[in-house]
Amino acid sequence: MIENRYPHVFQPLTIRGITLKNRLQYAPTVVLKCAPNGDMTQEMLDFMKWQAKIGVAYITVGDTPVTHDTTSAWLCEMNVNSDDCIHGMNQLVEAARSNGAELSVELAHAGRGSRVSPDEPPAFAVSADRPLCPEMSNLKEMDRLDMDYMKNRYVDCAVRCKKAGFRIIMLHCAHNNLLAQWLSPDSNVRSDEYGGNPENRRRFPLEVLKAVRDAVGQDMIIEIRVSAQEDTPGGLEFHESLDFMEAAQEYVDIIHISRGNVFTLGGTFCIPTYFKGRQLNVTFAAEAKKRLHVPVCVVGNITSLKEAEEIIASGKADLIAMAKSYMADPALISKSITGKETEVRPCTRCDLCGNANTYGTSMSCAVNPRMGITGAIEPVPEADRKKVMVIGGGPAGMMAAQTLTARGHEVSLWEKCAHLGGLLFDAVMVPFKGYMRDYLEWDIKATLNCGAKINLGREVTLDIVEKENPDAVIVATGSRYITPPIPGIDHSKVKSVRDVDSDHGSAGDTVVVCGGGLSGLECALALAQNGKTVTVVDMIPAEEFCKDMPIFNRADLFDQLEHAGVALIGGKKITGFCNNGVALADDKGEVQIIPGDTFVNALGVAPVNDLGKALLGKYPSGIYLVGDCVCRGRNYYHANHEAYHAAMMI
Repeated sequence: MIENRYPHVFQPLTIRGITLKNRLQYAPTVVLKCAPNGDMTQEMLDFMKWQAKIGVAYITVGDTPVTHDTTSAWLCEMNVNSDDCIHGMNQLVEAARSNGAELSVELAHAGRGSRVSPDEPPAFAVSADRPLCPEMSNLKEMDRLDMDYMKNRYVDCAVRCKKAGFRIIMLHCAHNNLLAQWLSPDSNVRSDEYGGNPENRRRFPLEVLKAVRDAVGQDMIIEIRVSAQEDTPGGLEFHESLDFMEAAQEYVDIIHISRGNVFTLGGTFCIPTYFKGRQLNVTFAAEAKKRLHVPVCVVGNITSLKEAEEIIASGKADLIAMAKSYMADPALISKSITGKETEVRPCTRCDLCGNANTYGTSMSCAVNPRMGITGAIEPVPEADRKKVMVIGGGPAGMMAAQTLTARGHEVSLWEKCAHLGGLLFDAVMVPFKGYMRDYLEWDIKATLNCGAKINLGREVTLDIVEKENPDAVIVATGSRYITPPIPGIDHSKVKSVRDVDSDHGSAGDTVVVCGGGLSGLECALALAQNGKTVTVVDMIPAEEFCKDMPIFNRADLFDQLEHAGVALIGGKKITGFCNNGVALADDKGEVQIIPGDTFVNALGVAPVNDLGKALLGKYPSGIYLVGDCVCRGRNYYHANHEAYHAAMMI
């Protein structure tokens, strides 16, 4: 038997006769793997089996609406609104339980955040004059009939979950979802007995909790998710939230402490960005533990069992919820309990997984293309093993090498630089990319130890490929920084974004960053945080800077740029560099000079694909181009996924 290295994490907890095998919850996430109408799919069942095998005590299906129509927050959420759904719901319960985990479901309603168009019946709101934005103002302030209807929807769905075999449910009272909208002074400005002072504002959520408890009886665990604070001007503060938790424990068994308001900038705390610190809500949980007699669960940038053990052992919480760390490495638990913590693949907090919600695509992970795939990579039969060259040691090349060696191939990786990492090595230079630095360090170590022959400082030519005579080649040559033919770009004041990021002291006091992409904006923020006066310029409109970045990380980045005093100028073409500054021209030809001591070239990258195209032209098969060398506009998600799939085809 394995020695218990985490005795507090792996301590069972029995609530209402139901024993949870440890203190770990797979936190609620919107995975978008059901059908658009919410029906169960094989994809969702397979994903649930994958989640359960991770080793947590229970999994919570995220954001499951109690009215499955246009008021749902997202497409492809599980439907629990009809008895016709019970069969699929039960299949999901059995998929979890037969693989070692209990299953819970987060019952929710978006309220004023519902997807309702102007020509549809209005969405329910606590206060109709508190829309999130003009485009979402088709609202109806809930009267007593509406309140009773909505209370009955929570009750009906909770009872149906019990019929389907769920032993645990979660009611979503956080993130400014409907029940949280009643609690918040920002969204609840009613003048009746359900508005005004904090006691009145928590009245309806408590009525819902009581009704659900009365309906499901005493043999079902009820958990509620609560924002410790909303991080929104005029929103819910911790002392009021704690008073609600204290009152709610009469009806519930676990209080799950999160943070933020998903409909505002506070959403950067609900789904913590890479700018946020670790163990984001533990301080709140520790304070709540002093006043509550029911178990407290805490979530928010907790990334390891070591952290979980310390939190529970010190009495700051009873249960730990994580999700993204499990997505990045589903073997987090098994590696940790066997002393292999350093082998756990870190999550970068890029939130490309959560960005699926924006587009309605199925959730996936940037650093783990096998998210949702059960088991290890199967080696190919010995007779089918190949000699494979991987050209390029950036994220795509490293993923290719790791995957190919896991499949049993003979692999050599060639990198022209003296180190692995590619442009990801540059991306982590700014101080606030700590999560990404952890990942890059892991990725390099995993590649060096994967069994591939690593050739550093070796630029590959067509002749070298011919001499090596491989069976297949994965070309992952990446991209290079571009230097457009702009007059004066060779001026002594012009520096590359790589040089400035590596030494912020090399820039003068006033800096003009040329390029509104991610590298330019992160460079600008780092410089501003170092006391520089910074302006970012680009020919695209400023509101389109980093437009494809995941929404919460983008919101956080732009908020920090604003607070750091970084000026953003868009819609103007850079026409030249001179000693006085950077010349910009608008669409009418009017020229503006932006003065500065240093001008940063962050004008983007271009694919390095000459070798790849030559190989494709020479060999009819066995050549695979992946990552940045394929085309512009890529990121490390594309690099990792394309490299993995190319390696799996060989």
